[in-house]
Amino acid sequence: MGSTKQNLIMSWGPPARTADDGNGGEVLIYAHQVYVPQYRLNYWDYKMMYTDREGKIYHWRMSREQIPPTEINVRFN
Repeated sequence: MGSTKQNLIMSWGPPARTADDGNGGEVLIYAHQVYVPQYRLNYWDYKMMYTDREGKIYHWRMSREQIPPTEINVRFN
């Protein structure tokens, strides 16, 4: 929290996707696909970092979904 988008990308690398946060900022979506063969289970672990207009991180969340990054809902409010 409070770090910059630039520092995040330098540390974690480029996100899988970015999206508009609905308030003039941006959401950086980091996704890791997981497959569990014994259960034939496929899901995505997400870390979403919300940045304001100045590029400062103001919120983050983690989730596990079966939805791919191109379809994930980033709105939290």
